[in-house]
Amino acid sequence: MKLPERLGRRPRKPFHSAITTTFAVEFAAVEEILLPQLRASGANNLLLVADDRMAAMALTDGSRLPVALGRDYALHSPPASDGIFHPKIILQLGRETGRAFVSSANATGAGLGGNVEIAIEIESGNEDGPEREILRAIWQYLNSLVSEEASPARDALRWARERAPWLEGPVGAPLKELDDGSAIGFLPSSTDRGISNQFVEWIGNEKVRKLLVVSPYWDSNLSALSELAAELSPKEIILPIDSEHHEFPAEAAFAKKVRLVDLNSPNSRFTHAKVFVALTKHHDHILFGSANCTTAALSSAGSNAEACVYRRLPAGTAVKALGLDRWIDADRLELSQLADREDLPEIPLAILEARRPGSFETDQGSLFWQPPIGDAGDGIIQLLDRAGALLDDIPAASFASAGSRLAVPITSELQQKLFFARIVRGEFVSTTAHVSHRQALRESRREAASGRVARALSQFTDGTDFELWMHEAFETLVRADFSQSKEGAAIASARPREPKEVGAAADPTNLSYEEFTEARPGSARGSGNGANSLAGTYTDSIRDFLNLLTGRSEPSADRDDDGWLDMGEETDDIDDVPDADVESAALASVNPEPVERRKIDAKEFEYYIWAYAEEIEDDGDAIGSAEVLRLRYWILLLLFKARCNDLPKGLDCSSAPQSWPRLVVRALVAFFGGKSPAISRLMMAREYSEMPVDFMECWVTSLWALDAIEALMPNNRANRDFLPYVSKLRVLMIKLLGLTAAELTGTTAADIRAGLDRSIGMRLGLLASADNIAATAAEDTMVGSERDGVE
Repeated sequence: MKLPERLGRRPRKPFHSAITTTFAVEFAAVEEILLPQLRASGANNLLLVADDRMAAMALTDGSRLPVALGRDYALHSPPASDGIFHPKIILQLGRETGRAFVSSANATGAGLGGNVEIAIEIESGNEDGPEREILRAIWQYLNSLVSEEASPARDALRWARERAPWLEGPVGAPLKELDDGSAIGFLPSSTDRGISNQFVEWIGNEKVRKLLVVSPYWDSNLSALSELAAELSPKEIILPIDSEHHEFPAEAAFAKKVRLVDLNSPNSRFTHAKVFVALTKHHDHILFGSANCTTAALSSAGSNAEACVYRRLPAGTAVKALGLDRWIDADRLELSQLADREDLPEIPLAILEARRPGSFETDQGSLFWQPPIGDAGDGIIQLLDRAGALLDDIPAASFASAGSRLAVPITSELQQKLFFARIVRGEFVSTTAHVSHRQALRESRREAASGRVARALSQFTDGTDFELWMHEAFETLVRADFSQSKEGAAIASARPREPKEVGAAADPTNLSYEEFTEARPGSARGSGNGANSLAGTYTDSIRDFLNLLTGRSEPSADRDDDGWLDMGEETDDIDDVPDADVESAALASVNPEPVERRKIDAKEFEYYIWAYAEEIEDDGDAIGSAEVLRLRYWILLLLFKARCNDLPKGLDCSSAPQSWPRLVVRALVAFFGGKSPAISRLMMAREYSEMPVDFMECWVTSLWALDAIEALMPNNRANRDFLPYVSKLRVLMIKLLGLTAAELTGTTAADIRAGLDRSIGMRLGLLASADNIAATAAEDTMVGSERDGVE
């Protein structure tokens, strides 16, 4: 098996996530070999779990530094223990499918292409069965490696879980019986029992004729091998050994009780595979994966984290598949024929452990630092660029407490250049740590689209037309992102995980919008440039589209990379189509019918706006990012259609029922008005310290629309009852939004307003300056609490 090539195969419905574990790591191999193959399978949510000390060594030993780490893929290291973190697993996940590789291969150039390794591939479609249960067991193990506290790794796992609801199904007994009569079991290391104990138990009472073990590393006294032999009582123990380059302890007493044979590794490649085969009369029992034949790996008292797979096959199957005859029938290799044992340099794990700098992360305008346990947090933090050159240094004392971590503000310019960090204290220099850019990681996670979703996305990625009928595409994408699964989980960090009473104190992950605005520290109430809560969703493309229309951003140059839009894969549409019609459906997908451009009138806009307003007013459930984006969508559509070719004069600028000002106000009153406004049901993830930027875009757009109404609507008798209502609505909105004058006139708000002035403002013929509008909004903020609300 050529592992990288197997990883790159794309299923009918592409994978969206991949989790890789390793002991040793070479970041050049990860970024040049592993990641391209994982992306080829459709996955963009990528997590690497590696031994902390080995990752630190790879970043500090002069090897080429990674360029995508912390931005395109996350790195997590479980807390170091007495042993090492040693499993080698790659789990690929899709909405209905999954694929896992459990192997002996590290994420290094040698592991991925140079060594002789062993791996098993386990794949499951959308049907329940033993393979799917194995994948769930592997997921549970990987999920257990990361604490529930907010982190880039936890973000990646949560994002994957939300898009693979099948992971929550039953796992069943560890040993799975397959349809062909064979059996399989996933064996991670456990504090309760060792891997070898479980292997012996699954062999049961069968008498072992031969025990064959391939392992590059051994105990100095062969204790693990001797204990396994004592449990199984094999008639013969066969150990294939490279007679010239080996780590086998020929001086151990138990070495005289085994039969050594020449390994004969092909092309002189290093054999890094770890395989245990117990041959009985009826079955071949195989154990393989990451575990060497050592006590640390196999014993219940072992200190390593390991992962193996057990297979029970009919007698002779493994012998044939693995070519074991060449060893079973080989001549004995005498101990005296072995070259002297190689004296390989020890990995300085203790030294690497003592030099750890902790972890670093940027998010919402701050650099967060989690010092090592017991570290007082003194010294200088050196910030390094992509090449490892010094950008800046920050005294550790400058960091302020931020929950369990320390934090310091950081400029966006420095953040963009920042890749690595280390600590310097006098003569002490820590190992180098990568810096996770949490928002960049959020934005790198996107799911390949097909069928209806791909067509809906194309409405917002192909061109700049903004039409009433596009709301159907909007709803398709919202359903794909935010619809509840059978278990009640919802996708997106700003949406509640389970429907709960708003304000429920028991919710550990979310706050109501009001609680969020009250809980923010004073230092976080200035920029309004927090994380994008839509990052990693299909609906983020709608935000991109709206930003493009309003002069806030440029379209993404690489949005279509990696099969982001797969117009030819109609799996969303043909799942329920009879087989006879599948071919015609596929042909229609290749040559889709053009969308009919039909004339619309003001009455149709009125119908949809009132339908939107009544729906959100009648819905008593908690809401999240989707409803904030929906409000901005409808406001901008009305503003965009105030002057259009479909209507001779556009939507009228008056207080008439079908005018754009009246419809804008109707939408805003639905969200902010009434005794129980929708904004009171808006939920926020607790991890946000700044207002999410997509929320700010909606809030500022909504306030700008009211300013535009006042600037453009004639102050005549017909409108004199309506215009004071607009002013009251603005005051109510500012009160409920909880934004300060500094936030309303800050850089983010100013950029949004300037973009609206250049785009929609020019389209409407609005000549008022953004500065005057902002000053009016700030003035209203100061007196907002003294005015009446809008019911």
